[in-house]
Amino acid sequence: MYCLAQPVPGSYYDFLDATKEMEVGHPKSKLIIYRPQNNGEINEVRCYLRLLDENENDVTFSACSAKYEWIENHYDTGSSRSLKQIFSSAQQKTNLYDYKKSYFLSGSMAMHLTLKPGKYKILFYTPVDKQNNFSYSIEGTRPYEWKSNIFEYNTENPAKVIFVTPVVNENGFYNGNWHIDSKSPKYFKDTTIPIEKK
Repeated sequence: MYCLAQPVPGSYYDFLDATKEMEVGHPKSKLIIYRPQNNGEINEVRCYLRLLDENENDVTFSACSAKYEWIENHYDTGSSRSLKQIFSSAQQKTNLYDYKKSYFLSGSMAMHLTLKPGKYKILFYTPVDKQNNFSYSIEGTRPYEWKSNIFEYNTENPAKVIFVTPVVNENGFYNGNWHIDSKSPKYFKDTTIPIEKK
């Protein structure tokens, strides 16, 4: 059964509005990577962080540490807390959890990275054996490793938050790739997911 892209209404824009109001002086070493919630099987498929240095060395576990939090309860329970409050310094002390092994994101998760000073290339990927038997929309497609674009990041020119979203084809079906962006991506109809460029 194929899964048509159906984002949770309001979640992306609420987060965008909230992060614009985050406190001035956001630490250079801190970066939030947010993956908005989506409906369907894609929400449970994890994407894994790969961090490269300027020489293309994998420094995922040597140049950063990471914690995570779940954002979905804010929408599911009708919490009165704003996203600004959720991501405030005071809230982070109680809402963040340690990763056990890999650094990954599922839908509605936010990753909080602490980076050593430097320039990095940020990527996300999903191995074939971690795709939860995903149903490709094009019949006969052989499973392949999903990859994102490369996002270049410099701690001397920090961002407060960047976004990871699954990619859809021109018909609105998930095609099995990821897109990283610091700005609002281009949308397909009413979805908050970028379209694959051919």
